[in-house]
Amino acid sequence: MKKLAITLVVAIALLVAADFGSAAVAEYQVSKRVAERLKLQENPEVSINGFPFLTQVAAGDYRDVRMKADAVPVGPFNQLGIEADLHGAKVSTAQVIQGTADEVTVDQLVARVKLRAADVARLIGIQDLTVEPATADALKDERTGEVEPADAEIAEGGDPTKALVRLSGTVNIAGSDNKVQVVSVLSLEGDKMRITPRELELNNSTFGQIDLPPLFERSVLEQFKTTLDPGMLPFEVRPTGVRVERGALVVEGIAHGVELTSNGVRTG
Repeated sequence: MKKLAITLVVAIALLVAADFGSAAVAEYQVSKRVAERLKLQENPEVSINGFPFLTQVAAGDYRDVRMKADAVPVGPFNQLGIEADLHGAKVSTAQVIQGTADEVTVDQLVARVKLRAADVARLIGIQDLTVEPATADALKDERTGEVEPADAEIAEGGDPTKALVRLSGTVNIAGSDNKVQVVSVLSLEGDKMRITPRELELNNSTFGQIDLPPLFERSVLEQFKTTLDPGMLPFEVRPTGVRVERGALVVEGIAHGVELTSNGVRTG
């Protein structure tokens, strides 16, 4: 992932030097070069937002630059989604013209990596796995009908390092395949993502929704328990939170006062 971080640093330099007359041309040039350096099958999306473009060029201040690449192979993952939003990217226009620009400062940098359901499925061995956000209702106490305050806080986004996720897939139970749904807590632990199963629902095609004996239930839940290491975020931003989208687990980080150079990244 460090290679990726440095590649995107180089892309920023290309961004400001690509073309002074057209944002569209600049976007295309950066997209093309990032694809070449990362050996991507398709060009990533690059957007230079804010109008007018030439005013931003003259000031050397790019208000909103966004990069997005899908299906990037990194380590054990084949389909990582990698995104970066740069707000207030500043570079000396004079140095760009002279060809001496080697540093970009960014007021706020938001970096994220998306782990697709297909990659997670392959790693935990449940091939038809689906991923979607879960609500606190999924963890209601069957006796009281209430939700634990800690679970409610997670569901409401009170703790950015945790989120509720519903994982669905087919598992083998006592020799037969059964479709199950497992509500889990997705948590950020250091730079890694941990899935901790909490609640199991079994929908058997013959008997409908049934409760499993505790031994079997624990065995099924264990199949969904895992720790995932997506590696370094773009621009070496440290992860600050996780969330769940339909079809993906997301880890992201926000950094302020970032300096991007050809030698690496410095955070203020």
